[in-house]
Amino acid sequence: MSTPEDLADHLAITGVVAALAHAQDDRDWAAFRRLFADEVLLDLSTHHFGRPPATVTATDLAELASKTLDGFDSTHHATSAPLIRLTGDRAECRVHVVAYHHVPADPGVVGFCTMRGRWDLELRRSGGRWLVSGWAVRRTCPWEGSPAVYELAGQRLRAIEENR
Repeated sequence: MSTPEDLADHLAITGVVAALAHAQDDRDWAAFRRLFADEVLLDLSTHHFGRPPATVTATDLAELASKTLDGFDSTHHATSAPLIRLTGDRAECRVHVVAYHHVPADPGVVGFCTMRGRWDLELRRSGGRWLVSGWAVRRTCPWEGSPAVYELAGQRLRAIEENR
């Protein structure tokens, strides 16, 4: 049976998950950074980036997210069905995620992609708050659209920065 403390922890963790989705879509990188412990084990190995898991600073992670998403015209990260396992001041949270990314593209070029999968999050309680200490992005379904839009978004961001 769940205790009131467990329920409060579950609510707080689902709030972190929602804030993570919103911070990306709002391009609020300061809010994004505040959701993470100082060091984060980031695993994008099943994502199209194919990067092996690595420990990164939260500041570097926020910069990576900014460089990845700021070139898109719009994104939409939707999470659902959180499955949370608490162990004292540590937690694991698995949520389904659908992430839509759009960038303006020339006619005949696919300007969007949708990734379906899940986020596997490790969290720890610190200073009365739950912070993400591990984030694995797991793509579990085929892409819709084209993952090449990430390169288009990167080109767009570089062009914007050059014109500043």
